[in-house]
Amino acid sequence: MYSKKESFLYPIWEKLESNLSKEFALNELAFFSTYSPWHFHRLFSQFQSENVKDYVRRLRLEKAAFEIKTTSYPILEIALETGYTSQEAFTKAFRKTLGITPAAYRKKFQTKQRNFGGLESLKIFGIGREDISIKKISSFHLLYKRHIGPYEEMPGFPKDLTFLKPFEQWFTQQKQFSKDQKWIGISQDDPDITDPDKIRFDIGIPVSSRTQCPSGLGIQIVHGGERLQIRVRLPYEKLPEVYKSVINEFFPKFHRRLANYAPFEVYLKREPKETPITDLYFALRD
Repeated sequence: MYSKKESFLYPIWEKLESNLSKEFALNELAFFSTYSPWHFHRLFSQFQSENVKDYVRRLRLEKAAFEIKTTSYPILEIALETGYTSQEAFTKAFRKTLGITPAAYRKKFQTKQRNFGGLESLKIFGIGREDISIKKISSFHLLYKRHIGPYEEMPGFPKDLTFLKPFEQWFTQQKQFSKDQKWIGISQDDPDITDPDKIRFDIGIPVSSRTQCPSGLGIQIVHGGERLQIRVRLPYEKLPEVYKSVINEFFPKFHRRLANYAPFEVYLKREPKETPITDLYFALRD
């Protein structure tokens, strides 16, 4: 768990991750952190194990990798959208970050995908056609805390509630209770793409756009639109396996394509002694 100095990262994450195509000057980001540019650079690199420039480059390439994995768009088109001026430069950067060329990466996953049968791949998790629907949601603000590390360390609603401690003071001020909240988790990264030690998992509650962000937490916007909802009745430890099957086996045979937004999960039933019920939401392309 991070120290209190972690708080400075939340406005920086929000700026960078919601504007990945934009170039930020170091002193501009330092302003949002309240540190000097030199001190900000040192702290960011310490917490992220990479500097700001490398962090943004990696996230851009990982989003590109998801496009390559889940669509048939030309690699050159994806390269240009990622900010590269040529396919050669993109391929070089992609291979340096992910250890494989874009073409080989696409072949690796899309050859594999042809061997699976859509809904059949989800039946082993007890998921049937009646558990799957398409819903249109509105964008909303999420007050959240971030965990960085393998999903297996926090697969769903945390067992150790000390992780959610920064919410307690805010709940007291708002005269609310944790048990009455609609808790939502966001799986920001695909473990097939991102190094396990750099995977981001955010957990929090929907709040008003007017909410003042308390110390130790962040606020992000979850984009609206059509989402595929899948209801899962399994222990949280099984959720990473479900995600893998949905993305790699179910969607290649589904009649709609995934959009490049992080999926999120809503914890409907989370009593410790009962099997959890969790709704997973996957963004769909128009």
